[in-house]
Amino acid sequence: MQDRYPDDVGQFVKVALLSRLVSMSPHGLGHRLGVIWLQEPGGCHRLDGDHLAYLHSTPDADDQLRALDPDLYDQLRVMAARAGRPLSVRETYRALPTDIVRFDRPLRFDDRAPDPADGRQRWFHDARVTVSPCSLVFLDSDNGVGSDAVRLPSGQAAECGFTMSEIAQLVERGHSVVTHQLLHPSQAASRVAMTRMSAIHDALGIEPTTVTHESLSGERLFTVIAHHRHRADLEDRIGALALSRLGGEFHVHRWRTELLSA
Repeated sequence: MQDRYPDDVGQFVKVALLSRLVSMSPHGLGHRLGVIWLQEPGGCHRLDGDHLAYLHSTPDADDQLRALDPDLYDQLRVMAARAGRPLSVRETYRALPTDIVRFDRPLRFDDRAPDPADGRQRWFHDARVTVSPCSLVFLDSDNGVGSDAVRLPSGQAAECGFTMSEIAQLVERGHSVVTHQLLHPSQAASRVAMTRMSAIHDALGIEPTTVTHESLSGERLFTVIAHHRHRADLEDRIGALALSRLGGEFHVHRWRTELLSA
């Protein structure tokens, strides 16, 4: 994703969801959050454009947004007022727990490398080392899970999204992972969610859960790939989310349920 201004609801809901997955609560002691931010060069464009009205919309819209998470809304509103402008994606992460670990070095291939994939592998190695203290890692890319075949001519854009092998590396090291994908309005979220969850299950042997949210910019898919040590805790947190004030903003797709209903 690019470090542009987020849309009103989408980025707000992203931060609210992550906060509930990691914060101390009756459902667990909490997780330390790591974020690997894939700032994609060149051809990987956001689908939602530039929305410049974040926290500066109509009073009714403000009230509706604030009702979802008053504490988060007030915190972001103060941050936006201090900045004197809408908040960027990078700035909204300041509303998350203070022990968050971020890796946000832009991805660039080394033109001198015989294989452009080498640059990607070095980049992800550094990212993985950076988030190693964290139990939950959010892979921040608008394109979700991409192909493992990162073989592009020198100077061209990187493969969009994180690869299944990169996710596998994190899970093998004891992390739970959350991926993010922004869909075009023409795409059916339930079908994409099922396809993604099936691919993850086939590759990793994990039954993932996808939480979707719809806004004007399209539907967002957050897929939770829980390490076996965290599975019960994260399932409890997703269940509590569905019962909270934010519950009406999300639809939960569970791999086994979706499979049986397909």
